[in-house]
Formats: sequence, C-alpha cells, structure tokens
Amino acid sequence: MRLHQQAHAVERLFFALPGSPRCSACGAPFAGPGRLIAGPLGHRPSRKNPTLCATCVELSPPGGITLLAGILFADIRGFTATFDGGNPEQASTVLRRFYRCAEDVLFPDAMIDKLIGDEVMALYLPDFKPKLSGHVPAVMLDHARGLLRAVGYGSGRPPFVELGIGLDLGEAFVGNIGERALVDFTAVGDVVNTAARLQAQAAGGEIIISERVANGLPAPVGTRVQLTLKGKREPQTAYRVSL
Repeated sequence: MRLHQQAHAVERLFFALPGSPRCSACGAPFAGPGRLIAGPLGHRPSRKNPTLCATCVELSPPGGITLLAGILFADIRGFTATFDGGNPEQASTVLRRFYRCAEDVLFPDAMIDKLIGDEVMALYLPDFKPKLSGHVPAVMLDHARGLLRAVGYGSGRPPFVELGIGLDLGEAFVGNIGERALVDFTAVGDVVNTAARLQAQAAGGEIIISERVANGLPAPVGTRVQLTLKGKREPQTAYRVSL
C-alpha cells in the first residue's frame, strides 16, 4: 500500500511540472522545464514507444504481471531468399524502410517489442494505454491494414515487400524478463505463440486473426477457416482478412 501511495504521489508531482508531451502512463514531462527533473530520473521517451517513458517500460524492475495483451506479428515473405547472396546494404535499406513503416503505423498505440530481422512484434497493453481499453481488437486490425497499405498494398503498384500478419489477444506475462544483462521488456505466453503461428500461415498481403480478436470486433470480417497450428492439438478457428 505504501509503495502504491508513493507511486501516486510521484505521478501527481509529474503532472504538476510544466512540460508537454508527457509519458502517457506516469505523466513524466518529456519537454519544458519539467524534463530537467524527470529526465535525470530515467523518465525519457522509451525506445519501444516514445509516448511512454523508459522508467515505465525497459527500466522498470525485473519481473512482471499477467495482463491482457494484444499481439501483432508482421513478417516479410521471402526476404531471405530474395537477398540470398545479394547486396547486404540493399537488404538493410529495405529493412529500414519497413521498420519506418512500422513506427509510423503502430505508434502511439502499440509498443514495438522486437525487430527480429525481417519481422516486427508489437504489443497492445490497455494497462499502459488506457485509451485502448475495449478497443484493442479494432485498433490491432486497423494497424494491420495500415501496415499493408504502408508497404504498398492497395496502391495500384506492387508492394516493396510481401507482408503477412498475424493477430491474437489474451492474457500474457508482461514485464522485464531475463537474467542479468539479458533482460528485456516483453510478453510471453500462449497468446504470443499463437499470434506468431497465425502470421506464419498468412500469405503476402493477408492478415490472419484469431477467434478471440474476431469476437472483439464490432462487425464480422474475413473468411472463417480452421487452421492446424504448430503446438496446438486441435484445429484453431481463425479468419483470413485482406484490405
């Protein structure tokens, strides 16, 4: 209780300090005179989402908590084969362009958890972003479609990369996970694995959403399918969605 009261006292202090924009979780100012107090305490924009501060995300204490989490995986199809034996600088240019698309589309609502070579993993956490509460499935699908548009689908010209996306929603263990130097703010659990498996089943230009995501949308979307996913004993209901 005492720590909880101290946290609320710090938040009240931050909101009293002049400066905007602020951390959307704790209120720490990123600009103005307030940053001179908050910044040295580690309350600088997080690398995973610049509208949250590092103290609330990657500098928070080791460990975590079980939270509702939306998970998005977006993967470039055929990237390794395309650049096998090719120009590594050209491959790097394509990846940087893809990462920029991800930042432009996913921020400020999502955290970009990982950039895994030709793949992006994003988290949607209502506990960190209260505005997401009740809207995670719709925001995730909107972002997935936005990513497809950003790489060129629907433009009348070929996309600069072929992209497949998977979405799931459920409970995950979220926090700074690892030991010693190898600690990272991330999410783990079945929902993460399922989103990754759904993404692996998506064709270029396609989004595959879990039944849990579909059930949270205001209206039905896509084509209902039964998919055999690695690690699952029974076929899983999912929906294939495009632009």
